[in-house]
Amino acid sequence: MAIIGSVPRRCVNLPPGSFKTLIRSILGGNRQEAIIEKFYKEFAHWLGASHSLGTSSGRSAFQLALQALGMKKGAEIIFPMFTFPVIPLVAKLLGYQPVFCDVNPHTYNSDPEHIEPKITENTGAILATHLFGQPCAIRGIADMARQRNIRLLEDCAHACGVRVDGRQVGTFGDIGVFSFAEGKNMPCFGGGAIATSDDNIAQRARQILSKAPVPSRDAITKAAVSVWFKWLLTRPFIFGLTVYPALRLKLLLGQPLMDSIGGDELLETFNNSNPHISPMNHLQAAVGLLQLNHIDAFNEGARRNARILTEELGEVPGIGVPETVEGDHIFVYYPLRVDPEKRDDLRHYLLKHGFDSKTSDMYDCTALRLLRASEERQNSLNARMEASILEICVYPVIPQAEMRRLARNIRAWSGLPAR
Repeated sequence: MAIIGSVPRRCVNLPPGSFKTLIRSILGGNRQEAIIEKFYKEFAHWLGASHSLGTSSGRSAFQLALQALGMKKGAEIIFPMFTFPVIPLVAKLLGYQPVFCDVNPHTYNSDPEHIEPKITENTGAILATHLFGQPCAIRGIADMARQRNIRLLEDCAHACGVRVDGRQVGTFGDIGVFSFAEGKNMPCFGGGAIATSDDNIAQRARQILSKAPVPSRDAITKAAVSVWFKWLLTRPFIFGLTVYPALRLKLLLGQPLMDSIGGDELLETFNNSNPHISPMNHLQAAVGLLQLNHIDAFNEGARRNARILTEELGEVPGIGVPETVEGDHIFVYYPLRVDPEKRDDLRHYLLKHGFDSKTSDMYDCTALRLLRASEERQNSLNARMEASILEICVYPVIPQAEMRRLARNIRAWSGLPAR
């Protein structure tokens, strides 16, 4: 059993100083409103936007973005059909009509030619999603939205720090939406944010946040401590001594490998949770300020690790590596494409050799009960896309030597010799 040298499916990225900031918060320090406003200002400046405002989660940030746009109820919002399904469900719960367009099967993003046929006189907004850290064709989408006088939101949950021709994603549309959850590249003990250069949108968002309930200090502390422990458990050495043996035992017993709920089960749970907007807290903002000093270097480290896999696996039969077609893919997630019939076999093989991996949290939303349109689905090209994806962690806490060892194992599984 490869306890020493095992690699987790996720590595929580907390910057230096996070634990000290957490302890100060528990002891009652760093509670100034000025910390939150400072983060808003510096995050907006880093992005190149006029305004940013924070929330307690990425989901809450998306809800804030929709309400700040002020669209009439019943308006249609075009989503990529392959996405995190809670996001279109939020729109539906707020009284909007999700409409799903196809995606490019190689980038998992929607291009203008996928979106344009779905535009009708009832279209109020388009959500351009930058999935897995790969920017979508945002310039073309932004031009199309502008010409049609349609609002444009950008889902940057996987793309904090991605640039297209030097310009940050999240600044091409009316609003950019960001997530600072533990599994993202810029976690802040949870949290989310919106960014906009529209003064009216920013003013409405501030008014909404001013009336939003603030989580209790105990709830904030409990959530932050949970994230810190996940940070600890996802250090490769600690992971190898704790979580990895448990995963190997589960594999031996034929049990599920600690996968989170998804699909219809996830949507049913969220649908009954009475979701609401809550503002970012001082602890999240303080860690966000620390993150801004490190995020660009972190993203470059993930790119370096991803390049190793792409170079080693680009010609392996039955394995599809991520394609970069626009901007600077930061590989928040590295999605390998594998034959759905063989994906679990590869996953189990890698786990036996010290590499944990995970199935995707993204789903074909047109196949989910709470989001499925009444009419029969017309395009099944990506109906089981999620069944072909195996997500690999390439965060820079993992040494490049381990990335090369991972590539050798995948080549061996496929029957090819190591390079």
